[in-house]
Amino acid sequence: MMTIPSAGTLHYRVRCVGGIFSAVGPRAQRWALAWLLLALFQAHAARADDPRQLADDAVRANPGIEATRSRIEQMSALAEVAGSWTDPMVSVEYLNAPVDSFEIDRVPSGLQFMLQQKLPEWGWSDAATEVAEGQVAASRFETAEAELQLRSLVERLFWRLTLSNQLERVTQEHVQRTDELLDAVRAHYEVGRVGQNAVLRLEVLRDRLEDDLGDFERAQREVSAALVRAVSRPVGTRFETPTDTVPIAVDGTASSWLEEARRMRPLLGRLREEIGIERKSAELARIKTRPDVSVWFKYRVRTIDTPMDHGTDFVSLGLAVPIPWGSRIRGLGEQESHLHAEKGAQARLAEAVDTITSNLAAIEATWSRAFDKATRYRDHLLPAARATVETTLSDFSVGKADFANLYESEVELLQLERAYRNAAIVTYEQRALSRAETGTSAQGESQ
Repeated sequence: MMTIPSAGTLHYRVRCVGGIFSAVGPRAQRWALAWLLLALFQAHAARADDPRQLADDAVRANPGIEATRSRIEQMSALAEVAGSWTDPMVSVEYLNAPVDSFEIDRVPSGLQFMLQQKLPEWGWSDAATEVAEGQVAASRFETAEAELQLRSLVERLFWRLTLSNQLERVTQEHVQRTDELLDAVRAHYEVGRVGQNAVLRLEVLRDRLEDDLGDFERAQREVSAALVRAVSRPVGTRFETPTDTVPIAVDGTASSWLEEARRMRPLLGRLREEIGIERKSAELARIKTRPDVSVWFKYRVRTIDTPMDHGTDFVSLGLAVPIPWGSRIRGLGEQESHLHAEKGAQARLAEAVDTITSNLAAIEATWSRAFDKATRYRDHLLPAARATVETTLSDFSVGKADFANLYESEVELLQLERAYRNAAIVTYEQRALSRAETGTSAQGESQ
């Protein structure tokens, strides 16, 4: 894995380079400067991408998440007016106009103005607003869950690409090592110390390893394509991965992760909001069983003016209440439906917690085993296997070891190195999975 030296280390290295420059001639200084610039360029070019940054880029550029954010803004705007009353109604009419003449001053006719307003049931406005706000909150949790899973996917794809690249390099090293062993075995074959089968077995091993390189290339192209799609990068984008990875220890337990998930997992938050939405919707349906009340105010401007009637204007006030036969039945049915939906949401919440609990237990077991395995391979088995190959090759060159031991030690070293790389990468993948299950963010942490 790529490590960045501290400022003190860099200062020390610059002082060392300065001392070397002062101790050599001008021509050597120019060569040393060219070598230094080349080394700095190679180090910069080989710097690995940061999977956290790739995850951030994916979240910002993903069109599906952007569409969900726009939908949330739309729902928020509607939630602000969810509890609004209906519009008042104004009407104007001319009453009692005669049909046989235009002498309207002889009859009790006139203009009538009416203002009418439908009053919502008591508590309806607050309940409707709460339901709409709950739907907005549920959509926010849904978006956060999508972002969380996308981050986890990007990280796991990056580490899967890292594993493929590392296995390719390990295989290339063993192809070169096999060629070196072939030279040694051919020398012994020419003097009759080994049979031709020894040369053929090593050639088959070398050819098989070279064929494995094609599989790694195919895997790299597949994973890179999925990663390009996830981060919305142009087709053909190349990702730089670490040349080595240090296995990371388990940073918690399944029980502690479960507590974090209960607090932070967006999926659980969305399900809790759904429970609240159904409960509030049931209350809203119950409120709707009450009859709506309509009130009105009428003012009549009279045009008649006779000795018996001086045309005094009239004022009327009134209200209307419907008989809630059908609306009450419908409201009670909706209330019962939402109560059942609330129970279903509670069951889904319990199921989600059980699934998360099971997944976290599996992650802890897999992560712990992978870390122990990678550590044991790195500290004990791999050094011993490398020493075995070197010792066996030395003994083979002087006739103290046969070809079978040499061949088996080389194959065993290859298998151990591949297993170590795989186990080390598994620790990173399991960390990404644990974050996805608990809902914790990977931002601000080092690899």
